[in-house]
Amino acid sequence: MSQATDDELITAVGRGDRNALAVLFERHYQAVHGMCYRMTGEASVAEDLTQDSFVRVLKYAKGFERRSAFTTWLYRIVRNVCLDHLDAESRVRARIERAASEPIPDAAFPAPADARLETLREALYALPPERREVLVLSRYQGLSYAEIADVCDTTVGAIKVRAHRAMRELRQRFEELEGTT
Repeated sequence: MSQATDDELITAVGRGDRNALAVLFERHYQAVHGMCYRMTGEASVAEDLTQDSFVRVLKYAKGFERRSAFTTWLYRIVRNVCLDHLDAESRVRARIERAASEPIPDAAFPAPADARLETLREALYALPPERREVLVLSRYQGLSYAEIADVCDTTVGAIKVRAHRAMRELRQRFEELEGTT
């Protein structure tokens, strides 16, 4: 079964084959977890979101129509799981902040060896999710703009504009955090 293509495996998952899901999980776990981590900045949350993503793969496997590559469909699921989480988290955070009248500190990040890397990480997580996702998908997940357009259900031109704006905003936030502006 480990020699089967992703399309063959997702078809088997749609028929209820949990072993096929296990193969897909093993095959794509690192990429999915990496995207979840880069979208949230928290390892434990990324682990939960990775699990949630594969639960959705199981739930929606019968609906995979092969209009795009399996990985594009998978990234679309992961994107939706991450955005749902970030949206819910921002609502909860806003309620807590109003109640406490103090901002909640960002989640603790693993301490990087380089202070500039920490500053870059802070700048990335300060971006709105729509801008952050384009950078995560292109720079960390290695997707092309065409693949990202499929994931985000938009045009390649729109993704190029988002990527350009995201990089500009990332640079600006990085410089502000570093105190160079």
